[in-house]
Amino acid sequence: MSMSFSHGGRVARAFSQQNIVRALLLLLVSALVVGPVAILIRASVAPAGVMPLETSRFSLEHFHNLLTTGSTWRLVRNTLQYALVSMVVGVAIATAIAWLTERTDIPGRFAVRVLMFSWMAVPALVVGFGWILLLNPGNGLLNVIYRDLTGMRGYLLPLYSFWTLSLITAFAVVPTAYVMISGLLRNMDPQLESAARVHGGSGLTVIRKVTLPLLVPGLFSIGIYMFMAVVQTFDLPLIIGVTARYPVLSTRVYLLSSPDNGLPNYGFAAAFGVLLLVIASGLMWAYLRTVSAGEKYRVVTGKAFRPKRIDLGWWKPAAVGFVVLYCVVMALPLLMLLWISLNTSFVMPSYEALSGVTLDVYRRLLANPVILRAAGNTIVLVVASATTVMVASLLIGWFTTRTGSRLGKVLDALSFAPMAIPPIVLVLAIVLIYLRTPLYGTIWVIVIAHSTVFLAFGVRTMSSALIQVHSELPNAAIVSGATWLTSLRKVTLPLVWPQFLNGWLWVFAHSARDLTAPLMLLSTTNVVAASALWNMWQFPDLPGAAALSVMLMGALMLIVLPFQIYTARRLEAQ
Repeated sequence: MSMSFSHGGRVARAFSQQNIVRALLLLLVSALVVGPVAILIRASVAPAGVMPLETSRFSLEHFHNLLTTGSTWRLVRNTLQYALVSMVVGVAIATAIAWLTERTDIPGRFAVRVLMFSWMAVPALVVGFGWILLLNPGNGLLNVIYRDLTGMRGYLLPLYSFWTLSLITAFAVVPTAYVMISGLLRNMDPQLESAARVHGGSGLTVIRKVTLPLLVPGLFSIGIYMFMAVVQTFDLPLIIGVTARYPVLSTRVYLLSSPDNGLPNYGFAAAFGVLLLVIASGLMWAYLRTVSAGEKYRVVTGKAFRPKRIDLGWWKPAAVGFVVLYCVVMALPLLMLLWISLNTSFVMPSYEALSGVTLDVYRRLLANPVILRAAGNTIVLVVASATTVMVASLLIGWFTTRTGSRLGKVLDALSFAPMAIPPIVLVLAIVLIYLRTPLYGTIWVIVIAHSTVFLAFGVRTMSSALIQVHSELPNAAIVSGATWLTSLRKVTLPLVWPQFLNGWLWVFAHSARDLTAPLMLLSTTNVVAASALWNMWQFPDLPGAAALSVMLMGALMLIVLPFQIYTARRLEAQ
């Protein structure tokens, strides 16, 4: 009798803890997601020149101006055109490289995987600066070489143009698309391809009539996802697109809320933010529908299989050349930044210039109190954001996969919502919420922004991991006297630790590389590496900006690279 009462008490105590944590999570996620969206919409219908919380009046003036201004539709067209071209080129390159590394006998597969995973941690801001140094019309390295070799005036490639912006963005899209597409190829049962070869199909015929049709649903969903990501992107359109006079919606929102001259127009920026939110939500709906419809094309069975690698034969040199060319293209801007950082002034790479190589720029940065403060703030930002996101994701993932309650489903829906909210829009809403609070201007307001932006990824990562963990072990711990939180910490977390660590590293790297939140929430006290890098580039201090770029990349690679090498070795061994 007493044993039954003790067991019942432990279970009741576990449920009590769960209810408290669930209520706190609901409040937290609502504050992070629902609050900013509500404030954004309220700001968009507030009278001009009035903050959203300072008035009870409503006005459609901002939407009237937005819908009746010809430049609005030009912005929409520019945004969609830029995203479409970047997505198509990026996904095409990624598909080719993924097929070569996953299905053929191309050498260097391990190195390619490591490089692809590692490049995902390279900030787009850094890549953009490197390409400016390479393609600047006046003194870009590639344009100088082109003029010297041909004796012609002009330039190899017009940097400040739609096509160059789209091409650079496509190159930046490739690593993420590669990771997604290589997973598709790795998990696709090769029996249908083998059957086609047995019946006399050539390699190209099998690819065209079997492999590609099987991949189309997955490729289409990945294409929509990457299209949505480019629509929301901010860094490269700001660095290159503004100078090229090719505005997109994300840069328009930023320039309205943070103008170089005059007062911010938060209401009009919020109206543009709502427009961008509607476009992104439509793309998210299309993505989810495509993923759902793709279930019928699944060809992965419960049987173990190892796809037979295709012998490239005479095509092997061309395939290796293609992959190497892409790797060189990705490495060139980083190498250019490294060269500039080793000189105290802008010097073209040459044999003679090697005598002037020095580490003085790095010494100057390490003695600069602003840079040291930025480094400290960056550490606080990335550790706090990654830890907050993954702890919240573990708890939310548990409720969504274990309880099946309505509140669990609400938590899941709210945590996924940031996927459809462009970061520039979300950060604008956070500006409107915290502008007149003590948090504004501190590093913690950026932590709040990053925790909201990256929450959807964390929850998806942990939900996928927790689905694979049976409830017997955690339940046995509770029956044996452990509290629910103790069983979660000592039983469940160790079982999903690899996925938790992978998610933590992903948020860590993306928090360090993000420019949107640090730039829009910038103050003198919350400078981080990304915003300090932007300020040095604008100053301009090219050697200093280059050195800080190299230091930021080096720090990220030091954290991310060992884990990616381990992951690539596991994949190669499978």
